[in-house]
Amino acid sequence: MFGYLGTCTYMRNAALVVAAAVVCMACTAKPEAYNWENYQPPDWKKYQAKNVPSPTSAPARSYEVARVDRFTFADLKSESDESLARRLLGQVGRRIALVDRHRDRWQYYEGGNDAAESIDLFTRPYALGSQFGLCGAEKYSIEFDEEGRIESVVVSQRYGVEGPIFQKADFDWNHYYNVMCESAPATHAPSYFPAPDSLLADNAAELLIALSDIASSSTALPFDLKCRSWEEKRGCGQGIREYLGSLRLEDIDELSLVNCPLAGGPPNSICFTVTTGVHQLGPFPKYITVKGSTHMNNVRIDSVDVLESFTVS
Repeated sequence: MFGYLGTCTYMRNAALVVAAAVVCMACTAKPEAYNWENYQPPDWKKYQAKNVPSPTSAPARSYEVARVDRFTFADLKSESDESLARRLLGQVGRRIALVDRHRDRWQYYEGGNDAAESIDLFTRPYALGSQFGLCGAEKYSIEFDEEGRIESVVVSQRYGVEGPIFQKADFDWNHYYNVMCESAPATHAPSYFPAPDSLLADNAAELLIALSDIASSSTALPFDLKCRSWEEKRGCGQGIREYLGSLRLEDIDELSLVNCPLAGGPPNSICFTVTTGVHQLGPFPKYITVKGSTHMNNVRIDSVDVLESFTVS
């Protein structure tokens, strides 16, 4: 699907990405005969969105006394979530329930007047359409220029498991709309994963949970597994299976829909690619393409294709 890929790119963090996909006969694991109708999905709670506590407490400095056009390290340290959200997003800021001030980068600031670099803001989780067990949130990613003024705002939809997404009957929609997502804490939102829409998010969550569940078991893989890597002699070793077995939805950096085979493929197929490890060194990013189906809430995985690149600093 990916063919040969060779890139040499300097990322913002000065990392050098080298990706060379090499296809070889040893990189393929053929599936065992398997009846997917007998597959029992795992307990959804194992894959529930995790708690990510707010990085800072919230002093009550009001935005009325601060400059509205410039943001500094002092603001990141001392301004309340409500005040920052209102200054950054105006009336939209009323919907913000959690602010990630990127505290892991505070060591790089030299003084309180230094221009802020970036910040993420999240709404509280909310119910979607008919994706039972899956809740949504909005993420606002803001970058600042060298003067501390807003340079860009990127809004993305995020999704997280907060209920039994594998349920097949007896849906309590009143509980879903009024309790399940409403009671999900705002601190779960940073662990929600991105997707183009809630339908693909729901299908992808079911297939990726099943993939991780099966890969972490001792059973033979009931789907076709292919691997391609920057290193010619590296194929689908145990390390790849272990990585798939440890994969969690919060590991997803990007999720995109890809075309399923038009001829000869199974009906009601769903095909997508997830990208993981975008900001990690070593054998990353990984591009994992999954083809399968969740038709009538019956999970089936047909194939998994892993393309592994490498990032060095």
